Amino acid sequence: MIEHKDKHGNENMIEGRNAVLEALRSGKPVDKLFVLDGCQDGPVRTIVREAKKHDTLVQFVDKERLTQLSQTGRHQGVLIQRLMSMHR
Repeated sequence: MIEHKDKHGNENMIEGRNAVLEALRSGKPVDKLFVLDGCQDGPVRTIVREAKKHDTLVQFVDKERLTQLSQTGRHQGVLIQRLMSMHR
């Protein structure tokens, strides 16, 4: 699973189809799912369906925006932003 930490050390971004699907299915709190606009293949549809089951906001974005959000460039058309922990 590819997770990235913000400046406070919180893991808040997960990218890649398998990692995103695994995170959604694990029940981890997720703020948003970013999906490459126009990408409607089977795995992506499965990810969107799973996100909607958990009332996760799904936002379709262009490739440039997804690449900006990605820290590795290996997002495979999907990336999730996790809720920030309130515990410090």
